[in-house]
Amino acid sequence: IVEVVCCKLTPLQMTLYNHFIHSKNVKRLISEEAKSSKVLAYITALKKLCNHPKLIYDTIKSSKSGGSGFDDCLRFFPPELFQGRSGSWTGGGGMWVELSGKMHVLARLLGHLRLKTDDRIVLVSNYTQTLDLFAQLCRERRYPYVRLDGSTSINKRQKLVNQFNDLSRDEFAFLLSSKAGGCGLNLVGGNRLVLFDPDWNPANDKQAAARVWRDGQKKRVYIYRFLSTGTIEEKVYQRQMAKEGLQRVIQQEQADDKMQDQGNSLSTEDLRDLFTLHDQVRSEIHENLKCDRCNKDHCMPLDGNGLDLDAAKHDTVSTSKEKLYTDIGGFREISGCVQKMNCSNQQIEQPSEEDLRSWGHHSDPSTVPDTILQCSAGDEVSFVFTNQVDGKLVPVESMVRSTAHQPNGVTANGEKEAVKINSPRKPGRQSLLGKNLKMMGFNLKNSSLRSPTESKRTSPVCLQPLKKTNPSSDHQPQTKRLHVASDISDDDFV
Repeated sequence: IVEVVCCKLTPLQMTLYNHFIHSKNVKRLISEEAKSSKVLAYITALKKLCNHPKLIYDTIKSSKSGGSGFDDCLRFFPPELFQGRSGSWTGGGGMWVELSGKMHVLARLLGHLRLKTDDRIVLVSNYTQTLDLFAQLCRERRYPYVRLDGSTSINKRQKLVNQFNDLSRDEFAFLLSSKAGGCGLNLVGGNRLVLFDPDWNPANDKQAAARVWRDGQKKRVYIYRFLSTGTIEEKVYQRQMAKEGLQRVIQQEQADDKMQDQGNSLSTEDLRDLFTLHDQVRSEIHENLKCDRCNKDHCMPLDGNGLDLDAAKHDTVSTSKEKLYTDIGGFREISGCVQKMNCSNQQIEQPSEEDLRSWGHHSDPSTVPDTILQCSAGDEVSFVFTNQVDGKLVPVESMVRSTAHQPNGVTANGEKEAVKINSPRKPGRQSLLGKNLKMMGFNLKNSSLRSPTESKRTSPVCLQPLKKTNPSSDHQPQTKRLHVASDISDDDFV
């Protein structure tokens, strides 16, 4: 299932975005015939702002910030993010996550995914600065991760791929640069992938999404494409869809000069539209579609068989109507949102990737056929497009993560708990030796051995009252020991 998730901008992002598009540099760019390099630089700046304001902070602090359009913007940042006279970035103790709508949704998505399933996820971005934020998020939440970008050596890349695909290891996230590793990698160990920012070239995003949905994948695959609502990211994605449609027409030798110009040039009107913020819409893409299905007031909920209830009463359901509401792949059934869906939430048969009009349209995230996204959407998600794609094999369903494997210090919302973190102790011979010594009567206190005669006389174990123990301290070593044993090859037992 492919899900285009439109996320609202935060107040800080909205302020910086409006400040930039109304700056003198952008107005001069629109009114005059500027160089294409400047246009791309300004577009890149807005795309970085949509990812996270931290990327704009780095631009302001760098020596290249002159004339970027973000001059004198440090005053908009909350003072809790900085420390000391130099004003170094500290993140405000995890507060930095909530400064970006997309990052906030991603943090909750990772939290629910890690807490409730055994799925693994691939995080893709065009910018290494965004990968740095992914890594910081994983470190703060204690998610195991591996990273592959342009600085990763060739010899090390395949080792990272094998490490992530090894199901006996406790890996969770794969941070991937779309430019460095978007092609050729086989990451079937993960079944969820997030395209955090769009690329002008639709082939780059397609290649990145194909890292997990490929031969060898046994589980259901969820592709999330994050877009900031009403911003330049939605315009870039619309242009991707126009290029895809234009390519199909050209292949059929039916393209005219007008369509070619529309797909390959930027007019003054296009520039003005690129640097315009539509902050009062749920999705600019959906507004431009002028969707008839969502505008119909008589869209009735569907029953469990995927049929229109109102039409079923009058026995007027045709064969084409049944195809309209087919639950491809069974995503709707396993997510438990059958009763909440209406006709606009269902895709029309099996639409192509650029035919968004025929995708499922969801203004309410609770109707999305994805349980994890339903829990993670919050108030930041304004609209979702979904497209269910059939596969060749019966998928292996995700396992519910047991409480013994749940990460410490992280709630279901992906937020930290105020817990005391003890230094991990590796299980093995020492722990087994300690248990044997205790059974023999030795007291291991303050790392010293005491004989049974010197220790205090205690009642037998069977007569002692039951005491409450911390499940994390009792059961976790056993879990780890089993985990270590699973890593041992068969040759070690011969």
